[in-house]
Amino acid sequence: MPILQLIISRLYQHVLELKLWLLATMICAYMVISWILFFLAGETGLTGNPLTFIYFAATTASTVGYGDLSPATEAGRMVAAFWFFPGALLIFSAVLGRLTGVLVEGVRRMADGNGNYERVQNATVIVGYHRDKTPLMVENLVAGQDGDDKIILLADSKNVEVPEGVRLIRAERMDALQSLRRAAIPGAQKVLVYASSDAETFNTCLAIRELNDTVHVAAYFEDRDTARRAGKLAHIEPVVSSACEALVRAAQDPGAGQILMALSTAGLGATIYSAVVESGAGTETDKLEQALSSAEGTLIAVSQPDDPDFLFRPFPKTLKTGGSIYYLANKRLAAGEIEKGLGGADVRITV
Repeated sequence: MPILQLIISRLYQHVLELKLWLLATMICAYMVISWILFFLAGETGLTGNPLTFIYFAATTASTVGYGDLSPATEAGRMVAAFWFFPGALLIFSAVLGRLTGVLVEGVRRMADGNGNYERVQNATVIVGYHRDKTPLMVENLVAGQDGDDKIILLADSKNVEVPEGVRLIRAERMDALQSLRRAAIPGAQKVLVYASSDAETFNTCLAIRELNDTVHVAAYFEDRDTARRAGKLAHIEPVVSSACEALVRAAQDPGAGQILMALSTAGLGATIYSAVVESGAGTETDKLEQALSSAEGTLIAVSQPDDPDFLFRPFPKTLKTGGSIYYLANKRLAAGEIEKGLGGADVRITV
């Protein structure tokens, strides 16, 4: 008796939850019984072809009722009126309700940050949330015109105001590998790390490198030594607050602080952008400077692939393959715009 009660209890629970296996079983049983009843009623036009019967069942259950198929005998009409119509409506409503529930649950999980974007490729991932800074970061990413159309935010805060168009992943720890996987780190295009502490930022950068050893990672640190250490060990681009330097510049040269802020903010006049020069031989920097000028850009610095230091004017005569250029422009220049100004030289630009 207890076993029978347990079976009935579990079956009742599955009925309430509309388990998929139970729903599929009900549909199959209903279709078989309906076919037998119509066959016994002499409805050969409906039961002669299985596809015809399925089509009749679908149009009836969905209340479309084209009228091209219908019971022809009195017995068949009675079967339809007292068995097929009520059952078809009931099962169709159950299926529709189950599908709607699954979709609503999926949307709710995504909105609550419990989704999984592991299969998303070429996303821009922001790790860490700050109520005032994160929306500004998203705004600058979009304004930077660097293909940041898929932005994923990984946050451990419970109160997150997700900017429009941003997908949320909620986690208890920023450096947890499973959370980083859900945030599409393995296939990410670029990653921005701004955690609540330097220690968490450092650990997160190391964890990101476990999942993706080629993605470009930019991380913010308060301490310069920690930033230098992270750059060396995790092979990331560390960013340290330059508030002190900007404050001195603003005091000594009025307006310099505002200029520095404008140069780092996309969409507010000229902004600093970068590009990589790829070619078979050394590229003359004066030609690069002319090419940028023709596209309304201004070359401000270059870097050689084997030298971490930035080189300002006077620039070296040639730039090695894989070297980078840094320029000012009102918008990011496409690779073709820069290459066009080189006058057909065998140089490839990557932006």
